[in-house]
Amino acid sequence: MNIQRFRDSQSKYEYGCDLRRIYPWAEVASPVWGTAIASVRPNECTTPHSHNEFETFLVLSGQGRMTIEDETEEMVAGDVVFIPKDKRHQFANASGTDPLVFLTIFWDSPEARERMADLVSTAKEDR
Repeated sequence: MNIQRFRDSQSKYEYGCDLRRIYPWAEVASPVWGTAIASVRPNECTTPHSHNEFETFLVLSGQGRMTIEDETEEMVAGDVVFIPKDKRHQFANASGTDPLVFLTIFWDSPEARERMADLVSTAKEDR
């Protein structure tokens, strides 16, 4: 059984938030998508950025302001947002005391497409 224990987990400060990468999970699973749990510190926001992949955020706790290009919307726990490829986005924590915690799921990156090509090639070889 493979379990990532929270007490043993490692987060890195990336994109202006504390990021705990979940998938791909070395030596366990390398799906063609990735996911991480992110936490934006009180009164802070993620670094404005864009990527060559699709992304979805699911707010787990807290409240914040999501900006994609020139649109901004308030978000709370349970809300989900889709971020298209190459769209500049930023997530701001609206609280001065509590973290804004969300799950990010991302797919169709160049690395994911390479993993998919490897999976297809391996499956053809196994026939």
